Amino acid sequence: MATALFVVKATIRKDREDAFNRWYNEEHVPQFLRFKGAVSARRYRAILGEDTYQYMAVYELADEATLHRLLESEHFKELRAEYDTHFGAVSQRARFGYVQVWP
Repeated sequence: MATALFVVKATIRKDREDAFNRWYNEEHVPQFLRFKGAVSARRYRAILGEDTYQYMAVYELADEATLHRLLESEHFKELRAEYDTHFGAVSQRARFGYVQVWP
């Protein structure tokens, strides 16, 4: 089984950036990792080449089936709703899924 990545890129208004990072690190990521099959999570801030999204979260899942199960789950609906409640009006985001192809 190949590892799957779920990637979320986001923008955030400058005046909400500190609150965004604190909430994301302390609440959102730990909530995400409670999903059965979630392996790890990392966050990144763009420093080169990115002109749309400032931040990227990379979530590793056990396999592609787990990614699809996540996206259809109540857990994911709750995560999205929580994000929208806190930052939906002051951010934009895009989601991507990847499956490992090598090695």
